[in-house]
Amino acid sequence: MPVRMPFVTALFFPLRNVIIRHKYHIKVWHPQLYKGAWGNPAMAKQPAKDGKVARAHAPAMEDGVCIICGEGRKGIPAGPSIPIRLARWLRAAMKQPAKHTIACSEHLEEARAKRAKFDSKKRSYLLGAIAFFAIVMLCSVAFGIFGLWLLPPALLGAFFVAMLPYFYYFPPFG
Repeated sequence: MPVRMPFVTALFFPLRNVIIRHKYHIKVWHPQLYKGAWGNPAMAKQPAKDGKVARAHAPAMEDGVCIICGEGRKGIPAGPSIPIRLARWLRAAMKQPAKHTIACSEHLEEARAKRAKFDSKKRSYLLGAIAFFAIVMLCSVAFGIFGLWLLPPALLGAFFVAMLPYFYYFPPFG
């Protein structure tokens, strides 16, 4: 007789996207949306008029240093990704003034293009890591030397291949 286990994996889901149900529509809260609805018509401040789709307001502009031109300007802040949070934490730990990484309006499209290039590179390197792991394991089976001792080095090698695109990391902007 099979034993039923409670659904404990639900406890480990991060509370990153919290769905807020309202009487007429559903709103999704996300850490990147904390200052406004970035392209989500359901969260727009102004209702739709004359049959048009409601547009959400643009993300809040902040003072900071542009990631492209390096000048202090007003612009869209970088999304709260792990490397950006780590850099901000290190600056705070060293008691240096906070410098927000932004993309000014002149360089926003260039920043988005660089982020798209990074995402593409990340996907291709992830596929390369999976291929590396599969080739190592299949070659060991083909040569008749398969053993569980080969699993950790293959996983470690695949991990390093998957981390290679982070040398070209570029943060997300709006």
